[in-house]
Amino acid sequence: MSAGATPQLASTGAAASERWYAVWTRSQCEPKVEEGLRRRRFEVFLPRVRVSSRRRDRRKILARPLFPGYVVFLRFAASREGYIRVASTDGVVRIIGDRWDSLHPIPDEQVEAVRRLVSSGDRARAVPWIGAGDRVRIVAGPLEGLEGRVQLWHRGRATFVVSVDLLQRSVAVEVAAEVVEKV
Repeated sequence: MSAGATPQLASTGAAASERWYAVWTRSQCEPKVEEGLRRRRFEVFLPRVRVSSRRRDRRKILARPLFPGYVVFLRFAASREGYIRVASTDGVVRIIGDRWDSLHPIPDEQVEAVRRLVSSGDRARAVPWIGAGDRVRIVAGPLEGLEGRVQLWHRGRATFVVSVDLLQRSVAVEVAAEVVEKV
């Protein structure tokens, strides 16, 4: 295997049952966990974003984990032995799930979407998860300060709804997703 090659799992028969999982790490241990899992020959993905850091007299661009303290994506075939190998890696708190036999997989498409976003060179950043029905506040633009609910998310836009309870009527407007924050 060449020095830059991605390590493969030992068993090729397990490839069909491999899924992505999220590994919860101790605070600021994401790179350490990533390296430890790679040494154990697991396929891992630690999404990083470039952030500007100001240190006394200089500015520096740092590569920080996209989801600090919380996610190293791990692809493996869930088994008791595999779970123990992962959980015993220094810096790992646990794999997200109830037990070794009921882990919560992450769809391949979601991991691939994160991979593409962070490698695109655009200013990818983590934002609070907001779902349809969540109460939100608009934080920028002419509607700044208004609170309401998200009715629908579509292509980076949110349908923001303000309801008049007494009249049992609502007014909706479509806004850019980046101008809403969860209340």
